[in-house]
Amino acid sequence: MKKLGDLISEISDVDDSYGELLSNPKVSEVLKRHEKELDMRLLPSFMTSLDEYAHGSNMCEGCQRLAACKQPIKGHFPTLTPHVGRLNLAYAPCEFYKSGLHLNQIQNFHVPKSMLTASLSTLEATENREELFHLVVDFISHYSADNYKKGLFIHGSYGTGKTYTLCVIANELAKKGFGCAIVYLPELIAELKSNFGNNEVSNNAIIEKIKQVPVLMLDDISGVTITGWMRDEVLGRILNHRMMHELPTFFSSNSNYDELLATFSETNRVGLEPVKATRVMERIKALSVPVELVGKNYRN
Repeated sequence: MKKLGDLISEISDVDDSYGELLSNPKVSEVLKRHEKELDMRLLPSFMTSLDEYAHGSNMCEGCQRLAACKQPIKGHFPTLTPHVGRLNLAYAPCEFYKSGLHLNQIQNFHVPKSMLTASLSTLEATENREELFHLVVDFISHYSADNYKKGLFIHGSYGTGKTYTLCVIANELAKKGFGCAIVYLPELIAELKSNFGNNEVSNNAIIEKIKQVPVLMLDDISGVTITGWMRDEVLGRILNHRMMHELPTFFSSNSNYDELLATFSETNRVGLEPVKATRVMERIKALSVPVELVGKNYRN
């Protein structure tokens, strides 16, 4: 059997374009690495694969994020694998693609995509946030489908990082394979209202999906205009199902429990309804552990 170098020289003499391809450092390296596994007499039969490998490898040069990917299969780079004396071309997921796979586990309802990159390594554990940090780490570390844990009711003033904290939890859980949903409640309610009377089937489908997701994050629960329908038919249905089936639920709010109870009691039409408000609040309390998030306003 002819040596690799001799065969390359012969092919180069016949076709200069082949010679240029075979002298490509990436192609030369992979041929030498697999020389013992290849039948070099078959080299002309997989020259097309070598050419695509060289071209595709060049596309990955200097790439720093998935959005900039130029490959025909986004987030995948070309590889060559020996098989029956030849080199077969395939595409494997790159690190940028794999690092975002967990996002497939997160259903996102009206939350900015920028938030979906939040990670535990960027969550501050400053002195006035230690309790929250430890509660977050504890949940992420110990939660499993067979080990129910209450979620958190994270309350505090505007811009202190409540939404970001919810996204951290969702991201870290998704990396472990748990399905999550992050719901920005004011926008969800607006969407449901726009469908009201016209697309009730769609509304019911959305509510059912949110009811049953393994881990739910309800963001800005105090940021909606209260109506009896929103409180009882949307929020009440979701929370009752999750309480009965022990499904972890997290909340963010600018109001604490008592302030939220007062808000839920006063609807924009009926007036005070403390009994119905208390019923919803009892579900929130059954599902969550309250923790205050204090500190600077990151939006300033």
